[in-house]
Amino acid sequence: MDLHIHSIYSDGQWTPEQIIQTAKEEQVTVISITDHDAIEGYKRGKPLAAKEGIHLIPGIELNTDGELGELHILGYLFDPDRPKLTAHVAWRQEERVKWGREIIENLCKLDYPITLEACLDRAGEGVLVRTHIAEELAAAGYFETAGEAYDTLLKKGKPAYAERAAFSAADAIQLIHDAGGLAFLAHPGAYEFEVPLEELVAHGLDGIEVYHSKHTEQDIRKWKESAESCQLLISGGSDFHGPTSRNPYPIGSVGIGREVTVADWGRRMLTL
Repeated sequence: MDLHIHSIYSDGQWTPEQIIQTAKEEQVTVISITDHDAIEGYKRGKPLAAKEGIHLIPGIELNTDGELGELHILGYLFDPDRPKLTAHVAWRQEERVKWGREIIENLCKLDYPITLEACLDRAGEGVLVRTHIAEELAAAGYFETAGEAYDTLLKKGKPAYAERAAFSAADAIQLIHDAGGLAFLAHPGAYEFEVPLEELVAHGLDGIEVYHSKHTEQDIRKWKESAESCQLLISGGSDFHGPTSRNPYPIGSVGIGREVTVADWGRRMLTL
């Protein structure tokens, strides 16, 4: 099982077809393509997954910001054709281009001249994300790696960062619920601030991504205990973005506890 994978429809390097074929080769029978603010990877992959005997469940990773902080909320088992969800995805794609343009304007003022067009070319069929901008900065020779460019200039609070259009974690949870799905906090051990778990639970959070490629054993213990104490569901995944990406951890490489079962999630959905 691997419930956190990115494709070319956000900032991943592989097509849905490559992801599904690799999952089959590695005998990973349950997966989710969780692209940032995009569901095209799921839609493209669904027919092939069915043909190959892979259970591909609907997934998305919603990027949020607001009073609860810059959090990522994973959505699962939603209806991908719900009007509110599809409208949000379309809006977010347009908003990301405007956001990217503002970041690039900031970069140019800082003497890192790159173009929006080059970054959009890197995004290809997917939505524009800061990783694409970081890759362009590295390709232009300003940094040795995209990760260095991202950490130096593009993270929140760094010189080229631009504020995003308002969309909070509470908004993300509500959007996922409106589409009939379950909302999970992504990679809680990766945030550089204290996660406001009680507030997220109050807004209807359904689960926590306890098992993640960048979680230490201590992280896993902490967030498993948090999930159990708050009576939340548990998920996990590699967060695979591609073999030469900043998240190269292979599909199926994260050991996920036996308590993670999509069947249990389905039963929980009936109570929403």
